[in-house]
Formats: sequence, structure tokens, C-alpha cells
Amino acid sequence: MAIVFQAGDLAAEAIPDAEAGSMQPLLERCEDFLQLTYGRPALPGQARDIPSGRPPGLAPGQGHLLALRTADGGLAGMIEALRDYPVPGDWYLGILLLAPEARGQGRGEAVVRAYEAHVRAHGGRRVRLAVLEQNTPAHRFWTRMGYLPEEWMGPKQQGLKFNRLLRMSRVLE
Repeated sequence: MAIVFQAGDLAAEAIPDAEAGSMQPLLERCEDFLQLTYGRPALPGQARDIPSGRPPGLAPGQGHLLALRTADGGLAGMIEALRDYPVPGDWYLGILLLAPEARGQGRGEAVVRAYEAHVRAHGGRRVRLAVLEQNTPAHRFWTRMGYLPEEWMGPKQQGLKFNRLLRMSRVLE
């Protein structure tokens, strides 16, 4: 697979949509996040369905899935994002997920900064994302990373829960 960028000790590897199911073990290890978001653990085959959750009408290649791998090839995290969405120059970060054992070591910040550099190198001017209202650590993280609140959305049904989300963005310099 092609390495898209390096973030500290993690390499971001492009994963074809047809191989999204390879992210299933990561989802199962991240039960804390899935319980917070969906009110349940990962469903069988949930990772395989990640590309089908994208908005309709995207051009081929506009959505991308990246595996975050350690030097020995272990799966430490993933990114799922959209290029030029909702408008040209904006990239939408749908999922940034690190395995529990990969958190709290500065890897999240390294991944975000490397991803932002990748976005800039490919013509992106802004990164947007949405954070669950109840995910206080994520709010602190994204604020520390320079992301500013735009607007509250929802409630939106996600699994067994109805969640409000705060859309945030950062203009890239």
C-alpha cells in the first residue's frame, strides 16, 4: 500500500474502500469511542460499511481511508475524510481514531499536523470536522489544535443514540 504521510512513528497508508473491513479490529479495540458515539460496541462488518456512510454524489477518490500503522505494521489508528467537501478547498475529517494503547503519547497531534500538511500540499485551505457534544476530551484536543467552533448540529441519530455535534474548522496557513 502507498504511504501518504509520516506522523512521528506512525505511517498513514491509503486503504482502498473495498478493503475498509480491514479496520474492523481497530473499531473493536476502540469500544470506548463506539459506546460514546453509538451506545454500543462495533457491529460485525461495521468497518466495511464506512465508505457507504459518506454523503451521496461524491466524485471517485473524493473520500479516502487511511490506516495509521506502527513501524512493525500494527494498526494504531485510522482517518476517514473527504477532499473538497462541502466546497472546493475544504477537507472534511469524518473520523480520526487512535487505538487506546496509541493515545496519550502525542501521536494525535503528530497525525493532525501531518494530515494538515498533506491537505495543504493537495490544495486544501481548511479542515472541518464535527465533535460529539459529550466528548469533552475531543473538544479540548481540537481546541488546543487551533480548531474553532462554527455551529451546533443535530440531534442526529447515530446507532442507539441521538447526538448533538459541534462543527469546528481550522484555516490552514
